[in-house]
Amino acid sequence: MDDKNNEIFRQYELKVFNVYRARGAYVLETNQGLKLLKGFEGSKNHLDYENRIKNVLVERGFQNVDLYVANKSGELISQDSNGGRYIVKDWFVGEECNLRDIGDVKRAIRNLAHLHKPMKHISLSEEEHKHYSQIMLTTIYEKHNRELKRVRTYIKDKKQRNEFEATFLTIFNPFYEQGVRALELIRESDYEELYQKALSEENICHGNYTYHNIVFMKSDEATTNFEKALIGVQVADIYQFLRKTMEKNNWNFEYGNAILEEYSKESPLTKEELKLLYIMLLYPEKFWKVTNYYYNNKKSWISQRNIQKLLGISDQREVKDAYLDHLFKEIQ
Repeated sequence: MDDKNNEIFRQYELKVFNVYRARGAYVLETNQGLKLLKGFEGSKNHLDYENRIKNVLVERGFQNVDLYVANKSGELISQDSNGGRYIVKDWFVGEECNLRDIGDVKRAIRNLAHLHKPMKHISLSEEEHKHYSQIMLTTIYEKHNRELKRVRTYIKDKKQRNEFEATFLTIFNPFYEQGVRALELIRESDYEELYQKALSEENICHGNYTYHNIVFMKSDEATTNFEKALIGVQVADIYQFLRKTMEKNNWNFEYGNAILEEYSKESPLTKEELKLLYIMLLYPEKFWKVTNYYYNNKKSWISQRNIQKLLGISDQREVKDAYLDHLFKEIQ
């Protein structure tokens, strides 16, 4: 245990028995249960906002979240003698959700449905609405579509193209067309009404509901890492979890059906919400992400990993489209 950690430990009403590393942080075995110590680079306002959401969840009966622990001065952020900032929060022993195990997937989506209920009608300040509301998808899709066109123009104008660039031009059209279609559909849909309703009701999304933020304990689940929590339409969490699960399972209908069925058992989705989910899945987000990474780096040498990502997205397009067709028919 190094001196820097001891300097931080002394600022808390904790007796630390054991310390071990875990993903850029330290897990602490203490007299008050398991805790996590990690460096902190965010803002105090955001930390207070995030912790207030977690406190509301606990008050409403959703107990297993990684609440921050205040130090002896009552602060959530502690500082060492070199100016480094740290937080301590509650932590949990268990297994991460395995997205290839349909039992784990069902358990995780049920947990999300349970989580979403107490994340509605959370009283927030005008300032929090200003800083922590979702950006409208129409704005995002317009911007991303412009960026995709810009990258295509940039690559087409190059005299010599590397493997990534040649592959990008070959597969560009169908993905861009899906981006344009998604934007058309969302403009025609009830999305703006759903969005404004979510803001007025002060509903919160986890913002990063992925496998490594879901801990399966022996008889319960814990949900961690609310740093990306935003005020907005909770379908965004379902979309993120469903998309990542489907990508892991080559867009196997069984997983998609299970996710929507299990969520709806706890909290039925409206037709408008299902249509929004379809549009979000239609938008080629992963293609845009890989494209954006390439353009922002503008490297003459592109790693084989990024080329493989691009090829992987292309390889899954047919099975993804088949699932989208299936989902579209289901919601008619």
